[in-house]
Amino acid sequence: MTVYPLFVDLRGRRCVVVGGSPPAEAKVAALLECGADVVVVSPRVTERLQAWAAQGRVRWEARPYRTGDLEGAWLVVSAPDDREVNARVWEEAQARGVWMNAVDDPPHCSFIAPAVYRQGALVVAVCTSGRAPALAVRLRDRFAAQLGPEYAAFLELAGELREELARRIPEFHRRREAWYRIVDSDVLDWLRAGQQERARQRLLQLLEEGA
Repeated sequence: MTVYPLFVDLRGRRCVVVGGSPPAEAKVAALLECGADVVVVSPRVTERLQAWAAQGRVRWEARPYRTGDLEGAWLVVSAPDDREVNARVWEEAQARGVWMNAVDDPPHCSFIAPAVYRQGALVVAVCTSGRAPALAVRLRDRFAAQLGPEYAAFLELAGELREELARRIPEFHRRREAWYRIVDSDVLDWLRAGQQERARQRLLQLLEEGA
């Protein structure tokens, strides 16, 4: 299997999680972090999921999955206690064109959830095409050890100046070269040293030189 990597915007999109176990809770947490509208379908759920439901962060349907639960859904994650339920969820997902991930059940997946590391706006995702998820986790941890908070700070600065850079350097190829000069500069070193203002001044200097 050759997978196509992409990052999707789930803000406000209906996402259904079938199951209420700890693995299902982890999937719900990841969806909530992305701003998804989450519905949990399961007779029983973890205490944390119960708390989220009480707070209104998720909607909990306290019953087994039934056909029709995916109406209006954009994606579904299936992690029920009875894995045989996955086949029925898959059938409905296929009929409705809904993206589906069944935990530890690759034949019933139309997408794979990678191991993810976040540092501010930086997102690193590692996937092994469903063959060895544990390896993806270990590789993610290696990246996490190397990519500290300076990268989040760098992206904050870059985001602030992105429009200014586009205004000053309208030609795409020159703007791309300017971005590479900025990325390859000592801005990250200053941020790593906690010198936020020095980093900002250096970035502005590079912007002037590029323009």
